[in-house]
Amino acid sequence: MQIVLIDGFVVPEESREEFLSRIQFSADYIRTLPGFVEGHVHQRTAGDSRFDIVTTAVWASDEAIQNAKKSVAAFYQKAGFSPTDIMKRLGVRIERAEYHRQPY
Repeated sequence: MQIVLIDGFVVPEESREEFLSRIQFSADYIRTLPGFVEGHVHQRTAGDSRFDIVTTAVWASDEAIQNAKKSVAAFYQKAGFSPTDIMKRLGVRIERAEYHRQPY
């Protein structure tokens, strides 16, 4: 069964452009990993949601997402890239959850 990682972000307007570039940096690596199915960045244009940006990453299995987490952590460490530090500096808040995905 596919697993979907969904991140909801509250992003100050003045941080949006830099934050989106950091998302792209991560996505460029993540989409190369085994078991990655698809991913999307969603930017709120209307409505009453606390999230300004939502990202989704679909993985083929729980094993694929667990392996990806390890690989991404190693990649970030090697690149000197700290999402936690970046989000703190930019004033971004995150909520993350994993979901099983199935068609309607």
